[in-house]
Amino acid sequence: MSPTSSPAEPISTHDYSAPLRVWHWGNALLVLGQLVTILFIKIIVKPKALVPEFQAAAARAGGDLTKEQGMNIARLMSERLWDWHIGIGLALAAFWLYWLVLQLTAPAGQRFGARLRAAAQRYRLAPPAARPDAQHTLLVKLSYLAFYLFISVMVLTGLALTWADDVAWLHGIEHKVKEIHNVTMYLVIAFVATHIVGVVWSEITKDRGLISRMVSGEARKSS
Repeated sequence: MSPTSSPAEPISTHDYSAPLRVWHWGNALLVLGQLVTILFIKIIVKPKALVPEFQAAAARAGGDLTKEQGMNIARLMSERLWDWHIGIGLALAAFWLYWLVLQLTAPAGQRFGARLRAAAQRYRLAPPAARPDAQHTLLVKLSYLAFYLFISVMVLTGLALTWADDVAWLHGIEHKVKEIHNVTMYLVIAFVATHIVGVVWSEITKDRGLISRMVSGEARKSS
């Protein structure tokens, strides 16, 4: 008799390829970098709020700093942070293109669209006892679909904003594009928070080893 896995020790047979792991962790670091720059610009380093501090520091050193001079320094700091934001955004766009190439070159059964269709079919055909697991798998895949759409919107609107001053028709829709970009940012933050909670929950419940598999790429196999 072949050994069977205990319900307390779930066995996963899902591997993660090296290119996919490179995209996953690279994309995660870049998204985190973007959020950190926004955190500094919008919350930690508020340029206008720093002007009185600049003036106070200059006074303590025996100097005199006008409000206009303080604003110029604050704007310079803000511009440097935005330069970082734009640079990371261009790298994120490169990773987005990398993901598209992965999807086009991967074997048909390993592409995200095929996995999503398989999850939907599994849910439709699942018997009542297996339906909760099938529903969970489908919802996870749908959340990934939403994330890919969010990232696509973020990248495309970010690129449009980057070159809005150089392209007339982009400049004409810059305000609307910026609004879409900002709203999508919050959707990405919501997904990231939900994803982290979901991964930790899966790791400590029924899919132990999930994080290590995303690092090493190797799934545990049933004997």
